[in-house]
Amino acid sequence: MFFVFALLIGSATSTFAEPAADDAAQATPADFIVVSATKDKTHPYYDKGTDIGFVVNGVQGGSLVLVRGKTYTFDIETGVQHDFYLATRAIGWGSSTLTEGVKGNFTYKGIVTFTPTAATPDTVYYACRNHKYMGGEIHVVNRGEEGKFKGVKSALAH
Repeated sequence: MFFVFALLIGSATSTFAEPAADDAAQATPADFIVVSATKDKTHPYYDKGTDIGFVVNGVQGGSLVLVRGKTYTFDIETGVQHDFYLATRAIGWGSSTLTEGVKGNFTYKGIVTFTPTAATPDTVYYACRNHKYMGGEIHVVNRGEEGKFKGVKSALAH
């Protein structure tokens, strides 16, 4: 009987502890919020590919400048037909997938993390697995070069 009671208590502790862990994870804000919407004329691929595009932190197809070695979090809510992924070519359609330093590629609802490495190309893209030209550019720089793209329409969170 004591054994059963101990199992119940252990189970209850585990159950009660899990929501706290989930709340803690949700309390950390993402660097980028990504949704899909009908492209407007500010999207870099307006009139190219599909008429739906990714919006990052409120900016249609916004360019990002990321620093090698830093981890970035993308909170994805793009709809079941628009799997977000990182690529070495802008076209999308699941081609040229970037895998090094990326966790969660091909996500339409959830978290994708990206830690650019020394091997990451200077320009990569966020794109849709199922449609052409929905995303935008990501410029990858070394520490201290963050100001290199001052003229770029940015969707940076910070």
